[in-house]
Amino acid sequence: MQIARPPLTSLLAPLVMLIHAGGLLHAQAHPPDFDDVDPWAGVQASARGPDSATVAGFIRALAASDPLLCQFVAHSIGNNWSHWEGGYEPGSLKAEAANEKARQALSRRVTDHAALSHLAASLGHQHSCVRRVAARMLGQSEAPEAVRQLREALRHQEPRVREAAALGLADAEDPAAFHDLTRALRDRETAVVRMAAYAVGELEDARGVKPLGDLLRSEDAQTRSAAATALGSIEDIRATDRLTPLVRDSDPQVRIAVIEALGEIEDHRATAALTQALKDGVPAVRRAAAEALGEVEDPRSADALALALSDPDVVVRRLAAQSLGELDDLERAPARLVSAIGDPDPELRVIAAMSLAEIGDSNAVPAISKAYAGAEPRLRYAIVKALSEMDDRRGDAVLSLAARDKENAIRDMAAETLKDRREDEE
Repeated sequence: MQIARPPLTSLLAPLVMLIHAGGLLHAQAHPPDFDDVDPWAGVQASARGPDSATVAGFIRALAASDPLLCQFVAHSIGNNWSHWEGGYEPGSLKAEAANEKARQALSRRVTDHAALSHLAASLGHQHSCVRRVAARMLGQSEAPEAVRQLREALRHQEPRVREAAALGLADAEDPAAFHDLTRALRDRETAVVRMAAYAVGELEDARGVKPLGDLLRSEDAQTRSAAATALGSIEDIRATDRLTPLVRDSDPQVRIAVIEALGEIEDHRATAALTQALKDGVPAVRRAAAEALGEVEDPRSADALALALSDPDVVVRRLAAQSLGELDDLERAPARLVSAIGDPDPELRVIAAMSLAEIGDSNAVPAISKAYAGAEPRLRYAIVKALSEMDDRRGDAVLSLAARDKENAIRDMAAETLKDRREDEE
């Protein structure tokens, strides 16, 4: 018996709707907190995923669609798994109802054997977006058969199949694929190596530090970037010594990837290299360094971040101000941060005030209090927050003024702070 195949036009509509559908991820992982319960824990969607005919029609529609549309769909895969049926779909147009069933089916994880086989065969499709869709739908299937097919495809003779398989395994995040992926790090095709590096990083397995660290010596800049990014995903401090020399890499993309990885690892040993990166000639590199230093939280970077408040790039200045507020046990606020309360940039003024609130240095109270008069609402709120965090009665006059502010949030915070101080005195 021949299975009836839906026409391509009937599948294009649910294909586009996949981009816009914002499915809810109800069953998510939680930290070990006995007070935090999840009503959806262990519950699986009762409806089945798409069958082979639906998947085949979907792939054909993608292949026949505009390449830009195809890429939008490819990158949306996985954004709305776990869609639960039965409720009203707000925002749906009347004409879309006919395609809603197909869209919901394609939103679910693929478990049908024939559908999985069709996706596996599509890993070698001539269109890259179709390969991406097939890889991600296989990777997010959670069916053991899907992972097996991806692992087998990782040894395929065609490089584009191996690259797509590595992408699928990145989505699968199956620890059993670790050795397959590390073997792929030695593939003769750089595209496969880069994708395998990405997949190893997604596994977050500390055993990947050594093989990924070895990739940092690659002559290909994109491979070095991929390896650095993957090491950042693993967040193992053993990678710090391998990464820090590449903060001076000749390629700016590599430098950014390395700096971001060091920020994710949060090892104080990277502080010196990151502070040097604040002097890089490329603004994007300096931005990455300013943000990473806030993630590392080493107070030894305070002076370098304070100097970065005079950087010619406005984003660097803002990130430096924000990172100063994130440093561990910083007792004294840099003078440049205090003066940033009066900076011409309104965003920097607010960020500086919020960081001063985090630092809690009462020496900044006079300057903060002076900035309240004539300040915009967001800055007034940040100033009140800072004064509330500092146990210094010199700020009470401004807090009393703020307790009559026309903005509720400002007024409430100031009033609450004054009340607490009166009670402490009593």
